[in-house]
Amino acid sequence: MLYYLVKFMAITAIKTFFNNISAENVENISKDTPIVFAANHPNTMMDPIIIGYTCRKKLYFFAKSTLFNNPISGWFLKRMQLVPVYRKQDNPTLMHKNESTFTKGFEILSKGNAFLIFPEGISTGDRILSEIKTGAARIGLGAECENNWNLGVKIIPVGLNYSRAIKFRSDVSARFGKPILLSEYRRLYEEDETEAVYQVTNQIETALSKLTINLQDLEMQEIVEALETIYKQELAVDLGMEIKDKAEDFSITKGLINAVEWYFENDPDRVEKFKEMLSKYLRILKRLHIKDEFLDPTTESINLWERFKALSYLIFLFPLYLYGLINNVIPYKFPRWYTKHFVKYKSEIAPWKMVSGTAIFLVYYSIEIIIVAMLTGSFLWTLLYALSLVPSGNFVLKYLQRVRDYRQHLRFLSIFYRKRPLIYELIKQRQEIIDFLNNCKTEYMEAVNIPLPKHS
Repeated sequence: MLYYLVKFMAITAIKTFFNNISAENVENISKDTPIVFAANHPNTMMDPIIIGYTCRKKLYFFAKSTLFNNPISGWFLKRMQLVPVYRKQDNPTLMHKNESTFTKGFEILSKGNAFLIFPEGISTGDRILSEIKTGAARIGLGAECENNWNLGVKIIPVGLNYSRAIKFRSDVSARFGKPILLSEYRRLYEEDETEAVYQVTNQIETALSKLTINLQDLEMQEIVEALETIYKQELAVDLGMEIKDKAEDFSITKGLINAVEWYFENDPDRVEKFKEMLSKYLRILKRLHIKDEFLDPTTESINLWERFKALSYLIFLFPLYLYGLINNVIPYKFPRWYTKHFVKYKSEIAPWKMVSGTAIFLVYYSIEIIIVAMLTGSFLWTLLYALSLVPSGNFVLKYLQRVRDYRQHLRFLSIFYRKRPLIYELIKQRQEIIDFLNNCKTEYMEAVNIPLPKHS
């Protein structure tokens, strides 16, 4: 009962925190076989909740042993089906305790159940895949060996990809890879256990590198992020793909990363030239406080009627915005304040935003509802007020985004009329960057034998 209650609360929390949670290739998950889910780990406690939600299976979770140090939290976590893993970097003298961890893994799989493990063994929050450890392969193969290779254990790699890992109302997708059937490694395991573990681990690492949009080197991150901002839409149109489609969006981003990594290795001078062009362009954008999208010629212009509708929206719905703001501003601001002052690691920002936000919203809403009940003395009015809290808070976020967009639009118009030559220079710089990237795209696709679009 406790497990399902906490699971319900956790799923509710992530569905509130994220704008969209999507899953791809869920058909790879069989219902009646033991499974080891092996995933990348960019976002600490968010990751297991998202995989548990998207895979639609009851899971056990392998987690670092330091989470169990406190007797109370240790008792609670074990009832949440978490299994401690003793890492060398935490305490090398406790590594022998992993024998019980492996035994627990064998037990889970022998009963036909599933567990989730993060083979990187660490969560950094950076857009990079760390070295894959052998635990998933050793437990899976060991369980099969103990059961005469009759279990049918599968390892399913899972790639977690966040649009903006620490941002509230961002997007996340879980991509389930092709199952690795461990019975196929029986002969090799019986001849050379170490080699079998190595080959399965290498297969997991290869799969995760394909399922994630991670980088080989964090030095590339700034360039990739700039390409996503400036060039991604243009590239999608050129390739006849749609960014709104999650699978195609992933493919485009993955292609950008592959191209950047290829140029870093094969033509570093071209990379440096692009960095100079990009730095000059972004520096002026930042100084003017305008977004790249306003300079994109494919962006639809806003006519007088659209401006009137936007302004009417902001004026007439302002009372509703004010109502939602009064009821939600403190609990909304608190998680940001808390993580800014008390959270050190990037991979823990989003989880602590979610945890602190859930706690403060529950407390704050309860206080507000009690106050309204005391003031009105009416069950009906109190109920209506309580039901309005979450929708009014969501409306505040939507309203604020409309305000930002409208303000940006007005600012761009103001700068355009006051500093028209500078805007034209920016547009020229942007087009030079696009032309440069188009040439690079053609060169790269020819070099790696990717067919060019027919209209290129």
